[in-house]
Amino acid sequence: MGDSRDVMNSYVTRDLRKMFSPGEGWNIDREPECGGASFAYVVSRKRFGKTSCYPVEVCMEAGVSPEKAGLMQQHCDAAREAGVALEPLMLFVPTGADVSAVPGDVMINYLKVLKVEDGQVIWWKKVLPAE
Repeated sequence: MGDSRDVMNSYVTRDLRKMFSPGEGWNIDREPECGGASFAYVVSRKRFGKTSCYPVEVCMEAGVSPEKAGLMQQHCDAAREAGVALEPLMLFVPTGADVSAVPGDVMINYLKVLKVEDGQVIWWKKVLPAE
């Protein structure tokens, strides 16, 4: 039996595959070790002698707290200090989540299957364009 986290990860993986096609050499790893830091996912590809490595985090809350944003930044800093060349961090959140505490260089992706309504995260059955 799975839980809601497994379902969410399937949606995140689906969206990552749309953005980073495995047919183009992209690898999507779930919870890999990355220079002593851990991320929900790391998307990577080696091409022309250069490795592109995108760390990915997921926050299934109505808003990203300053503490969570700081922790994500600490993980990125630790990986970079260990010599891992990282691209900008990607963050998946429900549509309408408060991302005001997230640094400007983080790429925010909204999950179309979840939405924040009245401070609660709910399933969004209609597939509408994310805001």
